[in-house]
Amino acid sequence: MDHKPYESWLVADEALLPDQESSLQAHLKTCEDCRNLQASLQEVEALFEQRFFFQPQPGFTERWQMRLTEKLIGEREKQQLRSTWMFLFTTTGSAFLVLIILSIRFFSTLQNPTEAFISGMTLIAGILNLTETIQKTVFPLIDVLILSVPTIWWFYIVLGASLLTLVLTIPIVRTLRTRRVSL
Repeated sequence: MDHKPYESWLVADEALLPDQESSLQAHLKTCEDCRNLQASLQEVEALFEQRFFFQPQPGFTERWQMRLTEKLIGEREKQQLRSTWMFLFTTTGSAFLVLIILSIRFFSTLQNPTEAFISGMTLIAGILNLTETIQKTVFPLIDVLILSVPTIWWFYIVLGASLLTLVLTIPIVRTLRTRRVSL
């Protein structure tokens, strides 16, 4: 027996014509294979129509958010640690490079210890002389400013400098503070 048109009609989505429907019903009464096929198809369709909603275990959302937060914090801490080590290695390497260059420069100019001692003492004397010159010129200028500027202006100058220091310090503190990730 040819089951092909009957099987096609069983799985068809569109409605059958009346003569096809009656032919199918007559065939189903005599053919057990097609009846089994129809029953199986109806079971599958019933399964597709059912909706299964699985409920997560209690506390799933909180555990998931906690793990995500821990992961994000861990990644941020690793990045900060990497950045800190990179900065440390870079500055240490730069300091050693500068030290090597200065040592080479110093030892290449050092023909005898007396010249080095004399040049060092000359440098120290120059620094002391510069300090004394600054002291002689800046202190009298400060004295004149203190006497010539009214007291209220000094109040505004100090207040402005304090506010400027505060405004510049807050971003630095926020940048240096360890950041927390929150969801």
